[in-house]
Amino acid sequence: MSEGLALVADIGRQSVRFGLTGGDAGFAPRDVRRFSTSDHPTFTSALVTYLNGLGLQDARLPSVLAVAGAARGDLINLTGSRWYISLSGVEAVLRAPPRALNECAANALALTTLPASAFTALHGPPPRPVAPGGNYVVIGTGTGLGVAALVTTGNRLVPVQSEAGHIAFAPQTADERKFAEFCRLRGHALDVETLISAPGLCLAYEALSGGAKPASPEEVTRNTARDAVAAAVVRMFVEHLGSFAGDLALAFGAWDGIYLTGAISRALHPHLMDPAFRRRMEGKAAFRRQISEVPVVLVNRNDLELIGAAAAYGNA
Repeated sequence: MSEGLALVADIGRQSVRFGLTGGDAGFAPRDVRRFSTSDHPTFTSALVTYLNGLGLQDARLPSVLAVAGAARGDLINLTGSRWYISLSGVEAVLRAPPRALNECAANALALTTLPASAFTALHGPPPRPVAPGGNYVVIGTGTGLGVAALVTTGNRLVPVQSEAGHIAFAPQTADERKFAEFCRLRGHALDVETLISAPGLCLAYEALSGGAKPASPEEVTRNTARDAVAAAVVRMFVEHLGSFAGDLALAFGAWDGIYLTGAISRALHPHLMDPAFRRRMEGKAAFRRQISEVPVVLVNRNDLELIGAAAAYGNA
């Protein structure tokens, strides 16, 4: 039953999703199951439960793990989670060495397999096919801020993992300076993720409102038409995301496309069409013309980590 199969996993801060790839059914992830970190004391516990549920507890399975953290060394700490991943421990369970990559690097690899219907162009040049010869950047907005590049090496596209979401926050507007000062006074570490993330929306609302705390990020994103503070928060979020996108295009030479993934970007789709996003993105002095030619694309999928992990296995 397990011949040619591999396990893929999307390991996040609050949950993990497992799936299978390979074999006669191809590389699209299947038999996907989700487990909450609150229901299992360790990652291995959730993994064993998944394998037992499919009768694969004795199988030898290669694996690719997309993790919410820096995929370095044997012991991988997950950002904002009590779980950690021991690759040697995973190998003991699966009887084959696992491969780990950052979740946003998996998102980047997923771009190479998605149909055109998965992409929505924002203002600016039309999207170009994701193919060898180009360089691209992926920005994932959710409970955190993920960044990865997809760069051409020879005749292949190779993901470049990064923790660029933790680059220092550089305020440019009055609201951004107000937000930065609010964070400083409360002892918050101030990096780009402090604003560009789901918790960042709530923190920014608190900063710009003078202390009011929204119940959830959705309360901010859904109330921009009737709440002036929510509108200001979303405007600041979108503009700073544009500035950050331009910085990343310069850092990675991503002249062929910037791809926005994650629940927050999908929720803010109408606001990302605001010209202020591109104005901040293109405000890079000597390289304004080059960045004006970079397409920006919204990815309309929420399963990129598993798709990318399966792509990594299929391209190995």
